[in-house]
Amino acid sequence: MGFLNNTLYIFGQQNCEMKKDFASQIKRPVVIYVTIVLLLVVVFNIFLNDVLHDKVHHTGTELAKEVYELNLDPITSQDIIASIVKSQGFVLDVADLPQNFANFIDVEQEVFSYKTVSLRLFHWPAWLLESHLFILLNLILLATGYWAGRWWRSMAKSTAIKEQPVIKPQAPADAQIEPQFKSQKLASPRPLPRQDLNILYGVPTSYNHLFALFFWKTPFPSNLDVDNYFKLVIAKGFGELVNRSVKLLPSGGIAVTLNNIPATELDKYTKRLHQVIYQACLNYRSDLSRADVKIGVCNYRTGADQAVVYQLTKSALAMAKQSAWQHIHRLPFGHTQSSMLADSKEHLFEYIKNKHFMLFFQPLFDLQTGEILQHEALIRIRHKNLGLLAARHFIPHMSSKNDVLFLDKIVITQVKRILSNEAGAITVSINLHAMNWFNDKFWVWFKEHMSDYEGISKLQFELSEDDYLRQHKKLISQFKCLEKLSAGVVIDNVRSAEHLATYAQLNNIRSIKLAYELIHNIDTNAQQQKIVKQIINKGSELSFPVYAVGVETQNELATLKNLGVVAAQGFYFAEPLQKLADITPHS
Repeated sequence: MGFLNNTLYIFGQQNCEMKKDFASQIKRPVVIYVTIVLLLVVVFNIFLNDVLHDKVHHTGTELAKEVYELNLDPITSQDIIASIVKSQGFVLDVADLPQNFANFIDVEQEVFSYKTVSLRLFHWPAWLLESHLFILLNLILLATGYWAGRWWRSMAKSTAIKEQPVIKPQAPADAQIEPQFKSQKLASPRPLPRQDLNILYGVPTSYNHLFALFFWKTPFPSNLDVDNYFKLVIAKGFGELVNRSVKLLPSGGIAVTLNNIPATELDKYTKRLHQVIYQACLNYRSDLSRADVKIGVCNYRTGADQAVVYQLTKSALAMAKQSAWQHIHRLPFGHTQSSMLADSKEHLFEYIKNKHFMLFFQPLFDLQTGEILQHEALIRIRHKNLGLLAARHFIPHMSSKNDVLFLDKIVITQVKRILSNEAGAITVSINLHAMNWFNDKFWVWFKEHMSDYEGISKLQFELSEDDYLRQHKKLISQFKCLEKLSAGVVIDNVRSAEHLATYAQLNNIRSIKLAYELIHNIDTNAQQQKIVKQIINKGSELSFPVYAVGVETQNELATLKNLGVVAAQGFYFAEPLQKLADITPHS
């Protein structure tokens, strides 16, 4: 019995030595393997950071190009530019960046240039901007390495076990219980169920509202009830959303509002909205492509200024329409600029009342002779915090009927004063606010102050084609008043030759101005050239000169000239080329 125990002891010692030798053989390759994996991870992250930095630089250059194509002034249009760059993770001022990481991470700044536009933008480093991508790819890489290591170890162990001799010594009866305990393995803890990523990161889900405007090139059949049709389409496409609305605009477009959208799914819902509308259009227009359906979207939170939301959405739609490949454009609501304007809303009237504004005159050039045919009056408010504000920025915040009335009164009065002091007779066109076209108080005042003015024949008042087609029956007395005083009318934003014949009913129509969407990129778009040519031919029959607005490039100008456009104005002519008045509180 003692001999048997000694034999078992020797076998046990040999087994322990074999295990130690096997473990030492295993440890050395593991160290090498882990070192290789770590080196791969470091090299991969360096390469990924370089690629993402190039992506950030490309995005910044595209933003500069977008600002150039939209003809935005870097000083006077800072609010619009700030909204555009913010959607891509940039800011114009370093103070606008969250200060959470300011003590640990340096903010990067770069100057992005495109032609004549240069933007200095601030942003976090690329690895922080794309931190989710860094984390995801590194987790995938480490998990792959971990499972590869486990597979390699399991294969090595199985090979080693097959080569070891199997020894089954007989144990005494009183020791049979011990192997039972040794053979039992502790059960590994069960993995916890996968939790929501928001809980993992400790970030509460925030909700936004989406306001969208749509544009399509091809009209629907006249017998289709577009309003009810799209209400049904949106109801089916977004059945999970309780609060949603669809509105048919007077221009024929569609406005859609989707409420309570998770902030993390804004892009998902935006793309889905475009897809739903596109599929709905295909039911009646099978020849449509995705490029024919454009969408502009603004995401905002409860309490946002609706006027600013609408303006941002229109800007987003304009950007989408100008791009050949980008059919969807989303601009987030800029709370900083909007809150500043909202806080000073009651003071905007005081800026105008105290003559804290400037009046510019944008020239309209004859394309044959190069002479200035006339000017368009443009107003800019001198805001104490935001600088010069164009009309499109501050007029949406002037909802009071009296404020709008006072604005047009003072513009007309200043134009009258300037024309009276000018030796040469120049023609000036004025954009009246839509509310004043239907304001009896304005027209009473207009008759009183213009009936004895000799230069009234040099004044022209612009009215958009959409407003004329919808409201021309209600504007008969206003047109007669202008005709009696010898003032002219200009039909603006004309998109087709379809309704030109109806303008012949007015004896004082002086000209028509083409819509901006017909001008932009006309040198490369045969369809736009065809429409403009039709408008020019019809205008020639009716003796209506055709003018172009918003010309930006030499190629656009040359194309318009070849098509027969009489005159043009726009950024190409270095707006504003001529400043005839600088009105200050001391003037």
